[in-house]
Amino acid sequence: MILNNNDKPVAIIKTVEVTLTPMNEVTEEFAIAEGEGDRTYKYWWEAHEKFFRNKLNATGREFSEDMLLVCERFKVVDVKNG
Repeated sequence: MILNNNDKPVAIIKTVEVTLTPMNEVTEEFAIAEGEGDRTYKYWWEAHEKFFRNKLNATGREFSEDMLLVCERFKVVDVKNG
């Protein structure tokens, strides 16, 4: 179930695939399917590298281009209105 900022349900999803994928092997198709930013691989890479560098540095760890990511594909089962 997906919740909004007020913890109210807005959608139900079903996970259809989960993979562990090195970041530098994430496909352009997967990156674009996330639907963020300008929907390009370049945007996806830059946004994710920045995010992971910041989070890892905060815990004393270092970013690596081949670190494993959990990549999930899902489908929307139901959308809640209101």
